[in-house]
Amino acid sequence: MKWTPESLTDEALMSQLCAAADHESADPIFQEVFARYHARVVCWCYRIAKNRDAAHDLAQEVFLKAYRHRSSFRGDSRLSTWLYAITRNHCLSAIKKQGNDTVQYDPAVHSRLRDLTAIEPDRAAETRELCDRMLRLMERTLEPMEIRVMALHYGHEIPLAIITRDLELHNPSGAKAYIVNARRKLSGVIERRGWTGRRKRARQAWTEEVAA
Repeated sequence: MKWTPESLTDEALMSQLCAAADHESADPIFQEVFARYHARVVCWCYRIAKNRDAAHDLAQEVFLKAYRHRSSFRGDSRLSTWLYAITRNHCLSAIKKQGNDTVQYDPAVHSRLRDLTAIEPDRAAETRELCDRMLRLMERTLEPMEIRVMALHYGHEIPLAIITRDLELHNPSGAKAYIVNARRKLSGVIERRGWTGRRKRARQAWTEEVAA
């Protein structure tokens, strides 16, 4: 029985795409990838670029990059996770280019892209120490799945609904339940240790560490 791209799972679709011998055979397979994920990639781009026209342009560039680097998909992560990583890296790189007129700067995102080497040495050392403390605290306080969900959501900015689906979380609240439990546990420990005044900086440092 001859298969069609529409009948394949994401993993099987990418397997066929990577095995395609030439553009003629690869193009219709990739068209199915495009059809399945275009709307989602545009939304991801919009979240970073904050501009609808730019989001569509960036999405086209993301799919072009994904097509060119399709052989890098190894199957050790879901197709959505692989595409999200490409999308995020491409959009952040576009934002960094001062001369790119199609992308509007989002101050909240731009602040996370600051050059850490420009921070005063003592401030950088303190930030690094806070990050290390936060990582050790999470390892001692949270369950492995809570750490994983926190890293995906805060470190890589993956929506909770996608995390719930990709990790096959069947509890009623999905990934949100892990976030709520993790934040409750961490907040209790942080307040008992008197970290309250430095909590925001510690979480930001940890987020940058995870996303790196």
